[in-house]
Amino acid sequence: MNTNQTNNKSNEWSKRDIGALWKREGKSGKYLSGYFKDELGEQVEIVVFTNKYKGENAKAPDFRVYLSKDTNGSSSAAKTTENPQPVKAKVQKPQVKQVQEVEEDLL
Repeated sequence: MNTNQTNNKSNEWSKRDIGALWKREGKSGKYLSGYFKDELGEQVEIVVFTNKYKGENAKAPDFRVYLSKDTNGSSSAAKTTENPQPVKAKVQKPQVKQVQEVEEDLL
């Protein structure tokens, strides 16, 4: 594969990129943190936890995704690494029926 073909494939993947996740470890175990890009291209910070309520229910999700909280405890809408200005896009907060206190400690 030549350099031009490699660059074309890299550009194709860059155009399709909508976010990234990193493995983390907190007081209560492992989780993922990262971001996704909303429809305006702004980064929305998220955390992902294993669904501890899955049990025997095969239809229950394996993981739960939540908006990340900033240092003062409120949900962060989005932060870009290139431009750390507040985001003006509105992001609808997901409705969650149960959130474990342990998960909140990790945020």
